[in-house]
Amino acid sequence: MHHGHGDSTSDLEQHRLSVKSDAPVAPPPDIETQHITVQGSHETGYTSDDSLDNEKYSLPPVDGGKDAWLCLLGAFILEMVVWGFAFSFGVLQDYYSTNAPFSHDHSSRSIVGSCCMGILYLASPISLFVLQKWPRITRINSVLGLAIAVTGVLTSSFATKMWQLTITQGVIYPIGGAMLYYPVLLFVDEWFERRKGLAFGVAWAGSGVAGVVFPLLLRWALSRFSFKITMWAWSIGMVVLVCPILAFVKPRIPVNTDTPKAQSLSFSFLRTRSWIIFQIGSLTQSIGYFAPSLYMPTYARVIAHQSAMGETTPVTALNAGSVLGFIMVGYLVDRWHAATVVLAMTVSTVILVFALWGLSVTLAPICVFSALYGVVAGSAAATWPGMAKIIKKEDPSAPVGMVLGTLTAGRGIGSIACGPISEALIKTDWAWTGHTASLGYGTKFGGLIVFTGVTACFGIIGFAARKLRLIQ
Repeated sequence: MHHGHGDSTSDLEQHRLSVKSDAPVAPPPDIETQHITVQGSHETGYTSDDSLDNEKYSLPPVDGGKDAWLCLLGAFILEMVVWGFAFSFGVLQDYYSTNAPFSHDHSSRSIVGSCCMGILYLASPISLFVLQKWPRITRINSVLGLAIAVTGVLTSSFATKMWQLTITQGVIYPIGGAMLYYPVLLFVDEWFERRKGLAFGVAWAGSGVAGVVFPLLLRWALSRFSFKITMWAWSIGMVVLVCPILAFVKPRIPVNTDTPKAQSLSFSFLRTRSWIIFQIGSLTQSIGYFAPSLYMPTYARVIAHQSAMGETTPVTALNAGSVLGFIMVGYLVDRWHAATVVLAMTVSTVILVFALWGLSVTLAPICVFSALYGVVAGSAAATWPGMAKIIKKEDPSAPVGMVLGTLTAGRGIGSIACGPISEALIKTDWAWTGHTASLGYGTKFGGLIVFTGVTACFGIIGFAARKLRLIQ
């Protein structure tokens, strides 16, 4: 977070005192021109007192320069590769239910995808805690993560039962994926200050690009080749895409080798009003957020009478919309207060769900809804760097990595809860069910549409809290 002169100086002095009490205190460089922010060193244990003295003027600049952009490109590719596989489970699930040997196995097919997404999301606070506690292991962690993720996909090619797929694709893959992916969040946080929101937005847009390209690629591959060959090709593709960029995905501030191995981390931010308020809003919103992406293919097939291609079009539109949304919201969150950005997104989402999805029964408006929903709701995570800035104002000791980790985990809880709640809502008959005049509301999805709209309203609490002066 960009503190300006005062905070950066006090951070620097605090850091010097904590490392070596008798160290000479050199005057801090002009933060604006040099951009030597000590937030990375102060929080994650990078760089020592002496190296600060020696390398004060040789640290690469923040918010630009070759290294910063290469790290961001690496983050985009890692986001695309790691989450792209998880976002393609709709295609895999469809394949498992219609092709031998998996179609003979009647155990739950959705468990593989749910497990994979759940672990990827919920591993974030654990991964980020370990990485901030022991910063030395961040690079090796990524390499090991790639090896584990590739092993998960490779071994799944030999599976003949659903439980084997659950272990390989649902457990081994996301554990490796989390180890490979989460270090890059800490690095992006170090490389960008004023453009932090935009940088994270660009990185996270990778999942939207993957959501457009990967399912189409996977569907094509599975129709042309065997499941085994497809999984082998996917593994090779992961290695080819990730290996070249691992060299560029690195911290801005060199890891300090002199300090004790474990860094102390503060968790006092969990008691701040701003964290509690943002987490409640984010978690509640995400319980409903995943419903359109989960059920749009079914909605298109059942309500709009679409074939296989038409089924996937709305989800493709949603993912494409989220690419634009991530970059746009990231840009805005650097300029406006996070609560204001969330308010604008919340109002747009609620109007879209109730007015457009609720009244859509043909493919064209369903796709328009999906694309716009991707822009305003699919990019919710892009507001987190802005939230972290506000939480850090209230508690300067808050480690940004842990703040992002807890918000990611909250979204993960929402994604897991969304499945069973959505299923129950679809099975329930509502007062308006069966009335064709009520369009989308009259279908069995009516309850789901209302639920998505109502949970989206919770995004407003951050803005309300700011108006009530509960948060800064």
